[in-house]
Amino acid sequence: MRRMILVRLALTLPILFGVSIAAFVLMRALPGDFAVAAAGTTSVSPEALAAIRANLGLDQPVWVQYLAWLQGAMTGDLGTSFVTKRPVVGEILPRLAVTAELTLIAATMALLMGAVTGLASARLRGSVDWVVRLYNGFVLAVPNFVVATLIVLLAGLYFPQIRLFNYVPFFTDPLENLTSLILPAFSLSLAVSVTISENTRAAVLEVAGQDYVMVARAKGLGPGKVLRSYLIRNALTPVITITGLQVATLLGGSILIETIFAIPGMGQYLYDSITSRDYPAIQAIVLVTAIIVILVNVAVDIAYARADARVEL
Repeated sequence: MRRMILVRLALTLPILFGVSIAAFVLMRALPGDFAVAAAGTTSVSPEALAAIRANLGLDQPVWVQYLAWLQGAMTGDLGTSFVTKRPVVGEILPRLAVTAELTLIAATMALLMGAVTGLASARLRGSVDWVVRLYNGFVLAVPNFVVATLIVLLAGLYFPQIRLFNYVPFFTDPLENLTSLILPAFSLSLAVSVTISENTRAAVLEVAGQDYVMVARAKGLGPGKVLRSYLIRNALTPVITITGLQVATLLGGSILIETIFAIPGMGQYLYDSITSRDYPAIQAIVLVTAIIVILVNVAVDIAYARADARVEL
């Protein structure tokens, strides 16, 4: 197990290297010039723009800028924000905690809703199956930012007592913190829960027709025992796969959700950084997100082996 984890982590290094190059180059390809934005006006002299670029190191060739940034990143220094003039790491960490909490709540809600509806659809069939499939098709057709916007409008019109834009830090008031994240997490989790539901249904139906399940029933084992020991466990592998992949979807969807609900997380920070052409902040956010997704994939590989003994490490 330890060897497998070390091998997986070693394989992530080339991936992170490629992500860092892509992020660095693409940021420089964005239209606009931070020096002009920093000057605050378009009628600024070329000498002043050149001084701003030199002060920020933007007058160097791209490869020189990248090597300098990479050297700092390897020591934990992701650069200094062009806008706030503070280290990017200090700007990201508190926002990363907020996004991680929102993503964790949304992932938990999506997993519970998806697993329950998918299992009910596969086991009860009939009208329950039709209702679940229709519900899944409807939710899948509606983007999560539309759901979030509708929640804001409906709550504002019919439930004014619900405070939507009142994010409270966890250590200030844990209960208020969870309350302020329930609706954003719900709107973020809906589309993911549908994907999990459909995959759970398909996996359970496939496993239900296997010979070992039929043998277990022929032995006289109760429905609960067959469900727990034979159906659910053997159907977990594809569900684990899709759940792990959907973490990236949750992280990407949090950009719009955090902006709509005014949550001070990574998504809103990325939006503000792109708007202001804050290159170091954008590069750091992309790199941190890539690290999170890779670590989740490693965790999925470990969960494979725990859930299915047939999977070789």
